[in-house]
Amino acid sequence: MKKHVRNVLFEAREKRYGLAAFTVQNAEMIKTVLKVSKELADPVLLMLGQKPLQHLDMKVLINIARTYEDIYETPVYLHLDHSRNLDQIQKAINLGFDSVMYDGSQLSWAENIANTKKVVAMAQVRDVAVEAEIGKIAGVEDDIQVRENEAYLTTPEEAKEFAELTGTDWLAVSIGTAHGWYRETPKLDYPRIEAIRAAVKIPLVMHGGSGLSDDAIRRAIKAGITKINVDTELRRAFMSGVSDSLSSNQALEDLVSHFKVGEEKLAQTVREKLMLFGTGI
Repeated sequence: MKKHVRNVLFEAREKRYGLAAFTVQNAEMIKTVLKVSKELADPVLLMLGQKPLQHLDMKVLINIARTYEDIYETPVYLHLDHSRNLDQIQKAINLGFDSVMYDGSQLSWAENIANTKKVVAMAQVRDVAVEAEIGKIAGVEDDIQVRENEAYLTTPEEAKEFAELTGTDWLAVSIGTAHGWYRETPKLDYPRIEAIRAAVKIPLVMHGGSGLSDDAIRRAIKAGITKINVDTELRRAFMSGVSDSLSSNQALEDLVSHFKVGEEKLAQTVREKLMLFGTGI
């Protein structure tokens, strides 16, 4: 029987392993991630961000994911990522998403709390889990840009107060990571992660998982991170495979062959991430 995504996250928190949250943008990415998830018997969250939703309707993407859930006979957990639109969140809830993220990090403290509470109330009607964010994580994701001089780290006191006031199921915190690809080695604040984990009773989320070293990932999980978001690295893997195929002697219009090479490179990256995160240990 399929577990509730809330239980999957809390089990990962208790056993101190990382749960992979992979952003997918088309049917090929959805298929590949779920195929590897089935192969390794590791649960993953399929995240739909704002970019793919500019390209395909939410209902189309969710139907693709649920179809592969039937084909592979493996649990599919769908997560709406980085939404700032309450109507979009309500649509995702109605369509059967397992969890949704409300990103109010750009708002004032009071506004972020007030809106997150609204989302929690909306989600509770269908028992959908909610992710919220505090602190500002530098970089660009889904056309949301935060300059480095505007980013700031989350404090344990803020995390505790926010979690208690909103009732959010898990919390994305700013601990030194950045969205997108790192131009220089990031400085993750591991003692801060430990302190935040000790202060709150819910799973912590790390955005900006692409491009981090294996050691940084392991240390972050050990310190208390549960959900790890990976986006850019997956897109790079898929498109790198497609690019390699296009550079070969394959006919330009041989779409399926080009996509297959992209899927192979993506599968390799997904496999490496799942083994690194230690899901199911």
